[in-house]
Amino acid sequence: MTESVSIVIPTFNRAEMLPKAIDSALAQTHSCEVIVVDHGSTDSTPEVAASYGDKITYVRRDRDFGPHFCWLDGILHANGTYVHLQYDDDWIAETFIEKCLSVMGADVGFAFSGAEVIDDKSGRQMMTQFLEWLPQTGTFDNHLAEEKIVGSLISPGAALFRKQVLIDALYQGRLPLQTSEYHGVGPDIFASLLSMLRYPRVGFVKEPLASFRAHDGSITIDAFKDAQKKRDIAAAYNEVRAYYVELKAMQMVRAAQ
Repeated sequence: MTESVSIVIPTFNRAEMLPKAIDSALAQTHSCEVIVVDHGSTDSTPEVAASYGDKITYVRRDRDFGPHFCWLDGILHANGTYVHLQYDDDWIAETFIEKCLSVMGADVGFAFSGAEVIDDKSGRQMMTQFLEWLPQTGTFDNHLAEEKIVGSLISPGAALFRKQVLIDALYQGRLPLQTSEYHGVGPDIFASLLSMLRYPRVGFVKEPLASFRAHDGSITIDAFKDAQKKRDIAAAYNEVRAYYVELKAMQMVRAAQ
């Protein structure tokens, strides 16, 4: 049975970057539903989406309620069992979905690949990410990668998730008692952590199949240029990590009873 996959592309005022993200989604060797979600863009994004006709599903909202509500809107529209969240300034290799699916299984919560960071101005590879986290392509017990996953961050742009896990990670918005947040930071890391709470294994493709564009308009790049924004983003991530540790401890206690 062929696994159904949806690629959700949230976008906001990046009409000039959006086509590369869409084109990479449509070029996948595994057939995918492609959903572009636009919350409040004031540039030519609607015209860009219209140029693809029925190759994509375009969801448009006139008001922008922030990135994480845009992500959720797209995921709720998805028909796939699995969902890849594709940021509008990034792209994926044509075999990304196929190879991530190859390491999914009934006991695997999510799959991720290596990634590369590309300088937008020169087109040169600045660095790679995640490639050293696990020894080879395959499926692994969570604990073998848990320290890296919890201590750092697997961008959803390099991962394939189960649809229901993504909905549950995003739907609650702020975590219970959370006081820190920054432009959708929190749910992005919680998706992988929640997957590990529900499933014992993780899938990994040891190839840089996701490409992240480094540019001045990037939320992450922008945050790390400003000391206060950098502190805000770190605080938001640390609260989610602490929440995961508490949930895992509770899970272990229940299992021991």
